[in-house]
Amino acid sequence: MPEMPERDEYLLGHSATEEERLSRQSGELAPDSRRLLDQLNLLPGSSAIDIGCGPMGILDLLSDRVGAKGRVVGLDRSEATVRLARKLVADRHLTNVKVLMCNAKATGLPRASFDLVHARLVLVNVPEPERVVEEMVALARPGGIVASHEADWIGWLCDPPSRAWDRLIEVIDAYSRANGIDLFVGRKTHRMLRSAGLVDVQVNPVMHVFPRGHRRRLTLGNFMQNLRDRIVERGLTSDAEFNCLATDLERQLGNPDTLVFNLYSEAWGRKPE
Repeated sequence: MPEMPERDEYLLGHSATEEERLSRQSGELAPDSRRLLDQLNLLPGSSAIDIGCGPMGILDLLSDRVGAKGRVVGLDRSEATVRLARKLVADRHLTNVKVLMCNAKATGLPRASFDLVHARLVLVNVPEPERVVEEMVALARPGGIVASHEADWIGWLCDPPSRAWDRLIEVIDAYSRANGIDLFVGRKTHRMLRSAGLVDVQVNPVMHVFPRGHRRRLTLGNFMQNLRDRIVERGLTSDAEFNCLATDLERQLGNPDTLVFNLYSEAWGRKPE
């Protein structure tokens, strides 16, 4: 039986605002995930699991790839998120998809049972990400594929430079480090896959540039609003400073000449037969 989740470790929490952001993110990042799946040779009739799927993740994309004779499992540790994901799956009539509430580090699911094990923006949001990778590899069948799409915050940039942007990055990095979370895990994922026993590991960098009007240029501000109470409580900033930073960042991002850059790393490998 899947292990019941313990204390929630997800960096950004599970507020209604965060769930809404994750729902939008599924569509926003879908083109990247389609291109990744194109390289993984996931055949009709295959089995796949999306670790930390949130409200949707790539469950719809996997459902379409494996077809009616395949099976897809979505996994999340938040009860509220699982309820939402199950509703969305039912609403979209994804009859080959099942959503479970499990701890990604110890799912309790049968070993060697999936042709593809996938996670997107999970490792960057939890402590001890190597444990998630080890569990992913354990779930893959011999010859199966383990794939990851992760952020690396070194590539989260704003141009022209912004004091507010740089200060907010500094604050969220300090908060993340204090909670055992590595915002720069994207560049390390390939090593984690090899250390967990995968072979034929490949890496593909993904850089996004968001002009004025694109919702994802607001992601940093969304993250900080999610974390506001916690970072103020920890003394990493004050209410007054936060308000000033939020105002300055909004002004900067409203400038049509400002660009926002986000860096991601896709890495995948094969489990030896």
